[in-house]
Amino acid sequence: MFNNEFLQSLSRKAADLYPAAQNARAKLEKDLYALLQASLGKLNVVTREEFDNQCALLERAGKRITELEQRITQLEAAGSPKQERT
Repeated sequence: MFNNEFLQSLSRKAADLYPAAQNARAKLEKDLYALLQASLGKLNVVTREEFDNQCALLERAGKRITELEQRITQLEAAGSPKQERT
C-alpha cells in the first residue's frame, strides 16, 4: 500500500535519533519499520496512483453526464415525449 522506500527512510530517520544505541540500531530500525507499516496499514487510505486513477475516472464520468444532460435538453426542446418514471 505504501512506498517501502518511504517507510524505510522514515524508520531510518527515527533510528538516527538514538545515536548512543548504534549496536541496537538495526533492530530498532526493523521494529520501527514494522510498527509504521502496521499502523499505516490500518488507515483507510489509497496510494497516489489509485487516487489519480479515480480522479481521472470521475472527470470522465462528469463529462459524460454533462453530454447526456445536453442531449436530454436537446431532445426535450425538439418536442420528444417525456417518459414517466415508475
